[in-house]
Amino acid sequence: MHEASWSRADAVAVLDSPERRSSQDPDRLWRRVGLKPGETVVDVGAGSGYYTFPAAAVVGPSGRVYAVDVSPELVEMVRERAASRKVRNVEPLLSTPTRIPIEDAVADVAILANVLHGIPSSTVDEAVRLLRPGGRLVDVDWKKEPTPEGPAVGHRLTVPEATAALSAHGLTRSIPSSSVRTITSWSSNVPGLPDFPAISSPRSERTRHVTSV
Repeated sequence: MHEASWSRADAVAVLDSPERRSSQDPDRLWRRVGLKPGETVVDVGAGSGYYTFPAAAVVGPSGRVYAVDVSPELVEMVRERAASRKVRNVEPLLSTPTRIPIEDAVADVAILANVLHGIPSSTVDEAVRLLRPGGRLVDVDWKKEPTPEGPAVGHRLTVPEATAALSAHGLTRSIPSSSVRTITSWSSNVPGLPDFPAISSPRSERTRHVTSV
């Protein structure tokens, strides 16, 4: 798992493209996840803040969203956007593949959005380290099939491959995935995590799967 960081120009052209929302609606994702006011989110590989800012709107002033990325350009972009939008509950942070500069067990939810196929195991370890007891990790990634956008098929993970990769980090799946697009609840090996409902998606989203861990 390895992937180059995005430049600012590429992020604006690709990560912020209007076409992206037709297949990746961040507001809908957070509703599915069941994100609540006051919760803390860590967006690992936050990029331009595509999932960060909608999360910040949900958790509100009593919550916090850490926007973590290895690209100094994108961390600065998110910082500028937060300032211009007067969003005070977003904290952009520069990370490395082996270290996210946040203390242990702070996150109710950590999200890996379109990055699991391209990050090292050490980054997943860091995401898991940040979860509170009963915390959840949400993985959003490409299905292993040809699509007009996204990485080469050979770089993508099947659902079993993604499951195996995440299980190796001590995460436990709570409910089975659905047949079309999957939302699967996992826990950080601590009792008390509520189950997600199994949700299938409309046809427009069949090129993607979402695994919540």
